[in-house]
Amino acid sequence: MILNLGNEESVMFKILNKKVLHENILQFTLEAPLIARKAEPGQFVVLRVNEYGERVPLIIADFDREKGTIDIIFMVIGASTTVLASLNAGDSILDLVGPLGKKQILDLIWEL
Repeated sequence: MILNLGNEESVMFKILNKKVLHENILQFTLEAPLIARKAEPGQFVVLRVNEYGERVPLIIADFDREKGTIDIIFMVIGASTTVLASLNAGDSILDLVGPLGKKQILDLIWEL
């Protein structure tokens, strides 16, 4: 990640790992230490791949505060997710905002 100091440099979010989970379903691990530090279960991020892309909301599937990473999982179903899927480890995403939304804790109640 490049920090934005006095608008001299832009912030980019590096893709550390790309994993194909199933046909058209991918998982990215992104370098996002500020988001990882505050992420809670059930929250999401909004990303924009490049200056021409639309804003895409995606759930934070996992996060690692120590490593400063978040994982997102998405299905390739439109133009923006097709562009996102074309990126590889080492590439960067232009905009990433989050964590957004309220944390969600699911209490499972089992009835027999």
